[in-house]
Parts: sequence; structure tokens; C-alpha cells
Amino acid sequence: MPQTRPSLRALQLGLSGLAGLLDATGFLIANGYFVSFMSGNTTQLGVNALDGIGSVLLPAGLIACFLGGVSAGAAIGWTSRVWPRTLLLATSLALISAAAVAYALGSTLGFLIPAGFAMGVVNNVFLRDDSSAAGVTYMTGALVRIGQNFAARWMKRDDRIKPGYGPLWLCLLGGAVLGTWLHTFDGAIGPAVAVGANALLLVLAWRTEKGQAHPA
Repeated sequence: MPQTRPSLRALQLGLSGLAGLLDATGFLIANGYFVSFMSGNTTQLGVNALDGIGSVLLPAGLIACFLGGVSAGAAIGWTSRVWPRTLLLATSLALISAAAVAYALGSTLGFLIPAGFAMGVVNNVFLRDDSSAAGVTYMTGALVRIGQNFAARWMKRDDRIKPGYGPLWLCLLGGAVLGTWLHTFDGAIGPAVAVGANALLLVLAWRTEKGQAHPA
């Protein structure tokens, strides 16, 4: 669910933008596959299922990488007594940096594997804040909530409105537009920008957790 504390809200929006940027980059360089949108990869896996084992390896591999990242991130989030968000974003920064270097060296697979793993990891950044641990790298649920909010407004049921989902969706969209635009110049620019964005989010997470650990 959307965060209400300003610093955490900024972190959540930033993660959605980062996911959009990386997803657009992965989609463009892998001819229609994603590093964070696993519903799309699952559909591709089903479409390719009758074409032989070679056709399902990439979507299945990306799903496996994402699942591995989610599991590893959950383990970090649950076991870290201090700085869980900082540790998770440090992990994703290392992975996205490796992905950017691999792509700069000409390895598409070298980009997709760590990027997919990183997107799984960051879905645990708010693991302790909400029992549903809603993801931040995919927006189908957000769109469902937006549609429900429209209905609540039409029916004058303001008590049913859950705000904050529209900006999340817009950040994902904006990140995707940015990633696509950067790709028109040089495919390696998008991953490099993603590294910088992740680094900024890491600093934000650290400052937030530092404030919680040492209240003024």
C-alpha cells in the first residue's frame, strides 16, 4: 500500500520509477521480456511453451531470477535487526551495477540476470511496514485500486477511497518513458542512470533508518 510518511513515500515512488526504467531497458534489449513484470514473462512463457525448450528458457530464467531475488530479499529483510532497507538497496545497487557493466560489455544476458534478481530484492524494502508486503515494481494491483477509487467517487463513498496509487503508477510509467528515451541515444545509458538512481534511493533509505535509530 502507498506509504504516508514523506521520506518513505519518496522512496516508494523512486523504486517504482527505477523499476519502470529497468523494465523498459530489458524489454528493448531482450525483444519483449521484462526484468520486473513477471506477469508479462509468465504470459510469454505460456505462449512459447509449444515451441520447444529453447523458447521457454529466457522467460523461465527471468522468473527464476526474480523469485530468487524476492526470497533473498525477504531473508535480508526479516533477519536484519537494523538498516534492513539500506541493506536491501545496497544489495540491489551491487546487482544493478553488475548489470550495467555487463551490458556495457555487450552481454544482454549479463544484464538481464542481475537486473531481474535486483527487482526481486527491492520488492522487500517495505516488508516490515505492511503484512501484505505489496510490491513496488508492478502496478496491476495499483490500477485495480485506482479503478475502485473511481467507483467509490461516483458512488460518493469517500470512506472506500484509498489514495496514493495514481502517483505510483505514474512513476512506473515515467521511468519506462525515461528508459526508452535514453535507449534511443545509447543502450548503455539507461542502466547507468539506474545505478545512479539506486544510489540516491540507498542514501534516502539510510537517512530514513538513521533517523529512526537515533531519534532527535
